Amino acid sequence: MRKSTSLDVFIKGSYLGGISWALIILRLVMGILFFVAGWSKLMIDDGWSAAGYLQQATGPFASWFQSLAGNVVVNQLNIWGLLLIGLSLFFGLFIRPAAFFGILIMLLYYFSDFVGNTAYGLIDKHIVYAAVLFLFFVGGFGHIFGIDGLIERRLDQRHKWIRVFFG
Repeated sequence: MRKSTSLDVFIKGSYLGGISWALIILRLVMGILFFVAGWSKLMIDDGWSAAGYLQQATGPFASWFQSLAGNVVVNQLNIWGLLLIGLSLFFGLFIRPAAFFGILIMLLYYFSDFVGNTAYGLIDKHIVYAAVLFLFFVGGFGHIFGIDGLIERRLDQRHKWIRVFFG
């Protein structure tokens, strides 16, 4: 008889117990956080711009970030990326792509102000958010009270490859 490991206990608990509820709450909170960040930028009367932030970029990639300042496409990608990632996390739809792009945004935020973000050590809020999103990326978690779970159940064997997009 095989002995259960702590990983087996965690996996079983994540589908049946309190861990599932904790992950749902974490996913909803992160979704709201991203959505509100995007919405607040979208609702600025004169239009939001990352120019001021990007012009003050520091660290190893400062010149690249500074070259993006004032670019309308960068501003729109930022706003709509935050909004769509937030909605995706909140509703549990396309969790893996949302988590991937959320990690990308958090790393861009982190490296754009590298000196400021690492003033008290290498870990700051952007790295914590990226770590949570990485958890969502590898674990999916859209199947727990999310639209991903509804869609995934309807996929047949011929479309198995598309499951990578659903949590």
